[in-house]
Amino acid sequence: MNEPATVGINGTYKRRDEEPSGASAQSRSDQDAKTNDGYGESPRQPRAERERAFDMGGWLLQGLTGLSEELRHSDLGLPEEFWVHAYAARKEALLAARALVDAALERCAAEEKRNAAGKTASTKKPPQRGQVSIDFG
Repeated sequence: MNEPATVGINGTYKRRDEEPSGASAQSRSDQDAKTNDGYGESPRQPRAERERAFDMGGWLLQGLTGLSEELRHSDLGLPEEFWVHAYAARKEALLAARALVDAALERCAAEEKRNAAGKTASTKKPPQRGQVSIDFG
């Protein structure tokens, strides 16, 4: 029965039941170990050892930078009225975010006032937030 052949990296075919000419089974296994299981030495090298190796992160960053620049300086074929409203909507969204931040700051100030008023009555230090107790027992 014929055994399937293996294909090496350099395109050579080798049947699995073939012995190299004049070689014993032991020397064949030694040869296979040296040549990466009979396929020969791999032409692959680590990226750090190759000149001008492909860098996926750099490629993506360069593409995103180019896309953002294109979007910033192109009208994308949209009418000017769209861009006027888009700018106004952006400004309104930022003003809404500012209103949320201002409200949160006011709540913090009111809480500090309440804590300060309660502090004068007692000199006890308020508990710290985010404290972690560790039991070394």
